[in-house]
Amino acid sequence: MFTRIYLLLILLLFPAMGHAEETITVAVASSLYPAMKGQAARFEKEHAVQVRLISGSTGRLYNQIVQGAPFDLFIAADDIRPARLIEQGRVFAEGGAGLGYLGVKSRGNGLPGLEQLTISAVQRIVLPNPDVAPFGQAAKEALKQQGLWEVLSPKFVYAQNAMQASLMVDQGLVDAGFVPVTLSESAIASISYRAVMLTERAAARQLLKYVTAKEIEIPSLLSAQR
Repeated sequence: MFTRIYLLLILLLFPAMGHAEETITVAVASSLYPAMKGQAARFEKEHAVQVRLISGSTGRLYNQIVQGAPFDLFIAADDIRPARLIEQGRVFAEGGAGLGYLGVKSRGNGLPGLEQLTISAVQRIVLPNPDVAPFGQAAKEALKQQGLWEVLSPKFVYAQNAMQASLMVDQGLVDAGFVPVTLSESAIASISYRAVMLTERAAARQLLKYVTAKEIEIPSLLSAQR
């Protein structure tokens, strides 16, 4: 009798214990983070699942995954790291997750051409670290094609990722920067996003289908921050 009363009290005091929402953790490239926040919020409304977003450069997130970080999904700003994870047997499913665009912006949101970056008035140029950030690697390749990489190298300030680079331009900490832009903002390169599922959880598969079913144009981080 006492045991039944005790169990009844537990159920009355903690009615929601058996109905806690499932949580899935998503590692997402920082350039995709503003758009992914909206996608995650809509997904949460349609499913009894919480989405926890961890943002950073694609390279750093990849390194964390290899070292055992417990992510359910990884949305990268390139095809290289997802391909490596597939080769390593870490991926259960994958798909495209949209396009992003690289451009150059200056203080006040101006859109200078690459040649304008060589003038003496432009002294500090930020770009995401090419070793870990695909947007930085794309900027490096574009500058090398134009013969400007060595010319501009003394002016470079390196950011950890695309989001940090955008913030530095937005806050006037640099004269110009290579950052995510919209297609209409004179993009100089496109970036393909790829999503890979790292666990066999049903909620992770649902979110993968949700994300890859959308044709997402990634917004400029500068405009997304306002």
